[in-house]
Amino acid sequence: MYIEERSFRRFVEACLEETAIVYVDHLLTQKNYIKEETIERMRLDEEVLMDFFREYISVSKVESRVRILSDLRDLASAESLDTFTLIYSNILEHQPDCPPDVVEKLVSLREGIPRKDAKEVVQECKEIYENSLVGGKPPRTGFVFPRVKCLTATK
Repeated sequence: MYIEERSFRRFVEACLEETAIVYVDHLLTQKNYIKEETIERMRLDEEVLMDFFREYISVSKVESRVRILSDLRDLASAESLDTFTLIYSNILEHQPDCPPDVVEKLVSLREGIPRKDAKEVVQECKEIYENSLVGGKPPRTGFVFPRVKCLTATK
């Protein structure tokens, strides 16, 4: 009631961004293996976030901020090398600064992926990332990965 409408929408957008950042950080630092139930829980979380935030800001803004969560869910549930690399390439289109460390962490949290296959997935994704760099840097910076604590702590 006391905040100007435009300022309130910007505040809500910032809250959504921070929620996505914390969510990604917790996803990458959890100790549990990612199972089918985890994937389903992630899908439900996305729906809850979409429903809540679209009450206050445009659907397109909510979708653009929640997209990284659904992309990471897809990555976490990938079953083959081709699927991992395709999904990672799609993530780089929207979040060009998504480091291959994210893939490495998600693959390590998956049950039933042999170490040899996991290394191959990570290596392929590192090559995709390296090829996407412009002058040694990502083409642009997204809102998530520079602010994810578990990724910035290792640098």
